[in-house]
Amino acid sequence: MVTIKDLAKESCVSVATVSRVLNSSGYASRDVKRRVLEAAAKLDYKPNEVARALNTSRSNIVGVLVPDITNPYFPKVIRGIEDAAIRNNYRVIIGNTDHDAEKEMKYLEIFRQNNCAGIISATWSVSREHRADSRPLVLLDRVVENHISIESDNLKGGRLQAEHLIESGADKVLVVKGSSDYSSFNNRALGAEESLKAHKTGYDTLPYAHLEQMPDEARENFMLKFGGIICPNDVTACKVLKFLATRNIPVPGRVKVVGYDNLDFSEYVHPGLTTIEQPAYDLGSNAFDLLMALAAGEAVESRIMDVKLIRRQST
Repeated sequence: MVTIKDLAKESCVSVATVSRVLNSSGYASRDVKRRVLEAAAKLDYKPNEVARALNTSRSNIVGVLVPDITNPYFPKVIRGIEDAAIRNNYRVIIGNTDHDAEKEMKYLEIFRQNNCAGIISATWSVSREHRADSRPLVLLDRVVENHISIESDNLKGGRLQAEHLIESGADKVLVVKGSSDYSSFNNRALGAEESLKAHKTGYDTLPYAHLEQMPDEARENFMLKFGGIICPNDVTACKVLKFLATRNIPVPGRVKVVGYDNLDFSEYVHPGLTTIEQPAYDLGSNAFDLLMALAAGEAVESRIMDVKLIRRQST
């Protein structure tokens, strides 16, 4: 492994001078900088991030927490973070918490051990554990008071779901709710309810966990009370479509279904899923930009990104 001692020998300067050049931490002439950088390129020098972190109290590593890496939404977000990080000579450590507070704490400790430059978190509890931590934190798709966050316009997305079903002729609508722990799911349901009330359209709400626990016959009878079903995400919508198909309930002839996320598979299920598109990749890359601005001491504000309706055959 090439070290800064090797660079010092190759460029005929001291180790301290090499360190100043690589860390931009002091004066070095243009000629010295050129020789050091040429030596680094020639020897294919890779900086030791752990050693750098010990010396500077900050590494070029960003910690990323997600609650469920198997959810197809999060790989798209992570890709956005990773691409932005690489463009800025950063790396990411990904922690999949599985909604487990103990796993989350272990990953936070790993981030501390690696002196991560900051944390991007899509989990809901990290803000409480982070109070004693001075490193910058950006919440992704989760809103907590007094924390910088980035999310899609979930209120607008819920309104678009409801308005589309109303325009499509649904006379009564079921709003299936996601976990109330997450502001994104709460706001989607709130936006849908606001539009349904404004249009004087009958509706009911039910957490998906309760719907899933119903015996098949009871679930079928319950769903048939509605002409349209609003789902909190595409994964839930696909489960609803599958259940309706197994009970030979025609979609959209008898029940119309709309999802949220516009994940890749939503176009290819049968029938194609009408959904709300949120910019998952851009949410990730913008979250990284926000984190870097925070780390630089800049004044930043939380961001809300736009969404749009994608019409397909399920409505």
